[in-house]
Amino acid sequence: MKTLRSLVALLLIGCCMTIAASAQEQIALSIYVHEGNLNGTMQSDVQVTGQDAKGSPLKATTDANGIAVVKGVPGTWQLALEKANYQPIELTYEAVQTEEVAAYLEKTISSDPISLTLYVYEGSLNGTALSGVQITGRDAAGSELEATTDASGVAVISGTPGSWELSLTKAGYMSVINLSFDATESEEVGAYLEKID
Repeated sequence: MKTLRSLVALLLIGCCMTIAASAQEQIALSIYVHEGNLNGTMQSDVQVTGQDAKGSPLKATTDANGIAVVKGVPGTWQLALEKANYQPIELTYEAVQTEEVAAYLEKTISSDPISLTLYVYEGSLNGTALSGVQITGRDAAGSELEATTDASGVAVISGTPGSWELSLTKAGYMSVINLSFDATESEEVGAYLEKID
């Protein structure tokens, strides 16, 4: 095998015209696009645009499996990936051979207020609903958050999406102070307080 590779290398070095011609042949990149990170859910309908090393336009859309295939002349490629409600990315990629590559898009965070419905229990998430729990904190914009759980142990808090800090207190229970929560959309979450013996 080594001898064959050496022979091929010598033949390619001796054939400059062949090298120049092969550099103009197209290669294909199969781009696997995920959500959030490279282990995230595959994303369909991602627009892939850009140009190959020759400056020719590249354009494709990820299919139902989150895969887009673009073909062009090898070398430095400029690529842009876009999808509604996701942060677009621009990449410079050294495309030298046909291969599979991966990328990911992160969801954009809206500045529209969201609501967090918080269910508070005693002892565990399977415990009795806990009324009268004081909830205070700050949303991603630094605005104060305040609520008290009702008779069903439920409190609804509205604020700017992003990183929230919450504290839960009730007399006779251990407080939860400065709980960090990544609030990116309206949702329901659970928490619990432990009784002080």
